[in-house]
Amino acid sequence: MSLKTRRLSVAVDNQTYKTIENIVKKEQKSISEIVRNSIRILSLISRNGSMKSLEDALVYSDLLSAREHVIVDIEIWSAILEIIDENKKEEFFELVENVGFEHGIQYKEKGLRTIEDVLKYMEYENWFRLKVNSDRTYTLILLAKSEQKTLESFLKGVFKAMKFNAEIRHYYRKLIIVES
Repeated sequence: MSLKTRRLSVAVDNQTYKTIENIVKKEQKSISEIVRNSIRILSLISRNGSMKSLEDALVYSDLLSAREHVIVDIEIWSAILEIIDENKKEEFFELVENVGFEHGIQYKEKGLRTIEDVLKYMEYENWFRLKVNSDRTYTLILLAKSEQKTLESFLKGVFKAMKFNAEIRHYYRKLIIVES
């Protein structure tokens, strides 16, 4: 199936043109590809019910990129609230591990096949900043030490679901994952 294309002329100011040139150079794509991708992304954003405009997407991006805010999985948030209400600490970590197991199944379905794939994907969720030390060792730099046990429990569940063998080592505001 051949895609029919149409020519379109657009007038832009000098600053916009410089921005386009920078994107073309960085992405190593044609101006046409950049414009088509930009329109497609804007269309997807405007179709999303929670984001009314590109500006909303920029605000979310700004909040997350500053690493002062996180996206919390609703299952984990519910688990936190449930355990706080019941004040049962160990049950919380078991519940988080079970949620991790469920996510591990989902990660498999998404096509994630290695520990590195999973950790890179999770980094987008702002759990941690990932440093790849070697092909089998990874450092997870956390925002707060208090996240260690929750993240460790979640990863145990993920690794169990995906049948990964790895050791999780604790350091101050860091977890080191060593693949076996």
